[in-house]
Amino acid sequence: MSDQRPGQPPIWQNDPWRGARAKAEGAFSHFRNGTRGLLLPLFTWPLLFDVVVEVVRGNTRGLVAAGLGILLPILAVRILRRGRRGDTRRAAVLVAVATGLVALLGANMAMPIPLILAAGAWLGTRLLYDGAQVEVDPPAPAVPPPPPGPLEEARIRLARVTAEPRMAGIAQAMDAVLDDLEARPDRLPLARRFLAVHLDGLDRIAQRLAAGAEPPASLPQLLTDMQTAADELRTKLRAEESVALDIQVKVLAERLRQEGYA
Repeated sequence: MSDQRPGQPPIWQNDPWRGARAKAEGAFSHFRNGTRGLLLPLFTWPLLFDVVVEVVRGNTRGLVAAGLGILLPILAVRILRRGRRGDTRRAAVLVAVATGLVALLGANMAMPIPLILAAGAWLGTRLLYDGAQVEVDPPAPAVPPPPPGPLEEARIRLARVTAEPRMAGIAQAMDAVLDDLEARPDRLPLARRFLAVHLDGLDRIAQRLAAGAEPPASLPQLLTDMQTAADELRTKLRAEESVALDIQVKVLAERLRQEGYA
């Protein structure tokens, strides 16, 4: 018969060491993740002495085998500590290749012994590190910024012009031109030269005024003339739109007559 009273939590929930064990397990897991893969290079320490021996003997084949036997596990450690999905498999393959090369080239073992040792190294690495750390997918590549629009530079220059209160009138006129061109980008080639000349000049004037220059007496008239030119450009673009619409109407009417619908 159990001594537990009704409403009392189970005995295992009253374990006073439960919190301490959870902290110890968390600390061990953190330590294990922080030292992940560092055990692999320890298996290759005899090769350090072999490098010296092979150099003294002048054995190039043995020196290459010892060097690869040291460097490939170090590369495997780097891959393991990266923590990407599939890194344990990649590291195990590198350790297997290093083991097989050392056995084949360094120890001059006959087949299939190097293959058996390589398979054992692969299996041991998988058993040692599979599930030791949660592997995550590599971060998604950064999305490239959208390409600048055809009028983005013009908008930047116009913003500097708009910041000068004495150029508010021409700034509004140029803004209206840009709005019309954004609505019909196919008309941009007709206004490209106009925008280059006018915005470049206005930008330079705005910079001089912002730097404290005194405006000459002819500046108001120049700005008025430029505003008039901007209004005339808008009128010209609209007139071309009207002409294009008139042509489309005539073409459609002629086609309807030819098809017998009008």
